[in-house]
Amino acid sequence: MIASIRRLGLTLLLLGACLTAPCRGQDADILTVAVDANAPPFMYEENERVGGLYPRLVSAVCDKAGIPHAFRALTWRRAIFELDRSAMAAAGIYKTVNREQRYDFSLPLYQERIVVVYLRQRPIDFRSLADLDNKRVGVMAGWSYGDEFDRARADKRFSAYDGDSDRQNLQLLQRGNLDAVLAIQEAMDARMQNGAYANLAVAPAILASKATYLAINKTSPQLPLLQRFNQALEKMRQDGSYQQLVKQFFSGRPPSKP
Repeated sequence: MIASIRRLGLTLLLLGACLTAPCRGQDADILTVAVDANAPPFMYEENERVGGLYPRLVSAVCDKAGIPHAFRALTWRRAIFELDRSAMAAAGIYKTVNREQRYDFSLPLYQERIVVVYLRQRPIDFRSLADLDNKRVGVMAGWSYGDEFDRARADKRFSAYDGDSDRQNLQLLQRGNLDAVLAIQEAMDARMQNGAYANLAVAPAILASKATYLAINKTSPQLPLLQRFNQALEKMRQDGSYQQLVKQFFSGRPPSKP
């Protein structure tokens, strides 16, 4: 009787584990892509739908390559967690030395410019990373801003505060809880248009220009899919459809459903 109860308990425990997390890695033939739910205009979730440049671009490339695909909008921390355990791919990710040891990357998706945002009443004469020394800097949780920034953060040259969205970080900046926030140029351009951040300014000099990628875990069986993805992306660059998609997206035309 006791043995039966123990077996039942073990079965329920294993069942619970499978319900709360995938019990195996990604299917070799279907690409499930995690994107940041809080990084407009590049990737986001609104009304339970995934939107943004990266879902639209990845979807177009997958369609051209004949790759079945789906998207999951998550916090970036969760997206990296799923990538680390080979449960999903991730789009819109930067390369670093550490990540290249763990992931395989696509050809570049887009080139992002990382900018420094500050309060107009407390301006920062930003010219290089050293100008953030001893500052309180808001960053996106789970993001890497490049090897140089990551080393400076590890050396505690500044205090980095992790937020789950630009909006959260910018609100902390407006309240005086931060000295600066790192954001993507296009995202800040869009936010500045609504007038809610009139007391903020963007430094003319960028912190860095970083290519973004689609990444899969090196243990994933999906390397053939990534190779097909790269071939299709290169064809889109050559025939001009990549450039047309990006131009249409930033011209403000309604994006198609990814």
